[in-house]
Amino acid sequence: MKTRFLLMSATAVSAAAVLSLPAIGQSLDYNAMSGLFGEAVTAGATGAPQRSSDVPATMIIITRDDIERSPEFDIPGLLRHYAGVGHNRFSFGDSQVAIRGEASGYMPRLLVLVNGREVYLDSYGYTAWSTLPVQMEEIQQIEVVKGPQSALYGFNAVSGVVNIITRNPDFENWVTARANIGNGGYDDVAFTAGRSFGDRASVRFSYGNAGAEEFEPIASNTFAVSLADGDYSRETASLEGRFQITDNVRLIAEATTSEVQLQELTSIYYTTRSLYELHSYKIDVEADTDFGFWTFSGYRNETEIAYEFGPSSNELTTFRAQNLFKIGTNDTVRLTAEYREGTTISFPDPGNGGFGYETMAFSAMWNHRFSSAVDLTLAGRFDSVDWSRDGDPNPAFYIFTQEDYDVSFEEFSYNAAMVWRPQSGGAVRFSASQGVQAPSMFDIGFTLLSTTTPIPLAITGNPNMETSIVRAYEIAYDRALSPTVDMRAAIFTQETSDVRGTFGAFPDVLPPNAPLPVLLFNNRGDTQTTGAEISLMGDPDGGWHWGVNYTYQSVDDDLATFGLFTALDFESATPEHLVNAQIGWAGERFTADAFFNYVSATTSPLQPDFGTLTRFDLDAAIAASFRAGFRVNDHVNISLNAQNANFGSGEIANVNYQPASRTWLQLSTSF
Repeated sequence: MKTRFLLMSATAVSAAAVLSLPAIGQSLDYNAMSGLFGEAVTAGATGAPQRSSDVPATMIIITRDDIERSPEFDIPGLLRHYAGVGHNRFSFGDSQVAIRGEASGYMPRLLVLVNGREVYLDSYGYTAWSTLPVQMEEIQQIEVVKGPQSALYGFNAVSGVVNIITRNPDFENWVTARANIGNGGYDDVAFTAGRSFGDRASVRFSYGNAGAEEFEPIASNTFAVSLADGDYSRETASLEGRFQITDNVRLIAEATTSEVQLQELTSIYYTTRSLYELHSYKIDVEADTDFGFWTFSGYRNETEIAYEFGPSSNELTTFRAQNLFKIGTNDTVRLTAEYREGTTISFPDPGNGGFGYETMAFSAMWNHRFSSAVDLTLAGRFDSVDWSRDGDPNPAFYIFTQEDYDVSFEEFSYNAAMVWRPQSGGAVRFSASQGVQAPSMFDIGFTLLSTTTPIPLAITGNPNMETSIVRAYEIAYDRALSPTVDMRAAIFTQETSDVRGTFGAFPDVLPPNAPLPVLLFNNRGDTQTTGAEISLMGDPDGGWHWGVNYTYQSVDDDLATFGLFTALDFESATPEHLVNAQIGWAGERFTADAFFNYVSATTSPLQPDFGTLTRFDLDAAIAASFRAGFRVNDHVNISLNAQNANFGSGEIANVNYQPASRTWLQLSTSF
């Protein structure tokens, strides 16, 4: 039977044209849909297909063409060219991305999905981007959603979402092979393939292997200097099979593996060298029934991390049931139930008992089209989280008992957005949202005795921490200024209360209330960001295209005293101005593209030695990157890429390692 969820379109003709297409994100033929409407299409926000101009959130959609024209070797580098996206490359392999805020070490506020699977690491609560088992050549599109999105996308989508969707072998067959060879010992090879076997089965496979010499450390970061000899290496693979069980039931199974060694900056502004070994397993069952389009998903993430200061072993298991259905022609409803279980060993000090959590969540989304000019989306999500510990921490230096970890959180998040398409053209979006940032495993259960300081200290998680609540409001306006120029603009404000954060240099608990001085992870106050974004994009005749965007961010902190009780300082560490520009030209065989990034001056916290907190001034900086490509024939392409070409041997752009210029020759084949 044909799927009954139609793409919401402005005309009846367009709606009829997509009657036979499925309505689940991973089953969409993105190429066909985008060609039909002349703009990118997504199913990420509501579950039903929508044109990008109809999405009830401010969303950037990065297409395969955008990726192919970019002089970047990883996803964070690609994202830095877009409005509202903060980026820091702390080492060759450690990049962090923020939406409308500071891109700090182990950035905790961004939800990253790969084909619907969460790749957020529960240990510190961050994304290790180098471990993602995805090659650039197999990406269909990347969706960047701004603002709290917990009710629409799920757990910990606090500042935004990056949704990575790979190519679908149901709709195309391909084989690609690529090799990058560059300076600084950089080499990177990748192979991807997708093939369908009739109408009943298809398979996707990818493999990548990369390595590079590390950048030079910042001289004043003494611990980074001590780890400077370690180079970067990365090896990943993924395998996906798609099977049409019946005319109405599809099964999708995926397994991935990653092994990565790199230098990193942690959330306490302290350098570490880490070895990641990650494995994941995922199964989706999609069923098109008379009672809606059902999706049953389950996945398991297994994580082994050897940090410089100890090993971490974590497991996350998630089950989700979702029903997407229409009521009449103007109402789309999505109901979801989700169960999560996260566990970890006693970390990083053994013998204090493993710990973890269980979560039950229920969410509902309703999209109503009042007319061709106005539609409304409302979504709500309720999370109930229960923590526990299976052993009693060492009372010699730990102030909490096993019973203290029997804590629960119950929180509600919501998203509300109205899209209005005035007769004068374009689309206006009014949105309000509330997201919930839950404490990570480090925040709750971390335990370590430090003897590197003059006086022994205990560093501990805190089961008494509260969740952080993020509230945001936004007005956005998108429109075509001319047949060849588009504009996107937004003004926004976002407030976080009970910011969860790291300790400072002064103990939170002193004897006799503790066996020895204790530094706690704790709630550290409130912060608010207010800002504006504007993007202009042009596609004139003659093979040219260009784009420019500007982001303004003003941050007001009300946090515990910097250096004494916390290392957090969003007000100084968030750049006030971000400017990105690009220009490119494409001929029959030759392409040329130039990208420029400006970041205004900031002041970043730094912990060069444990127990010593300081501030580090970072000057405003401009980065210039270039790509020139030549198509030898229908199957072979050669390109010369220069990332941060003006940086020379290194640039002091963060408090960890100095990003240097990387130039590489790329040879790729596709069939």
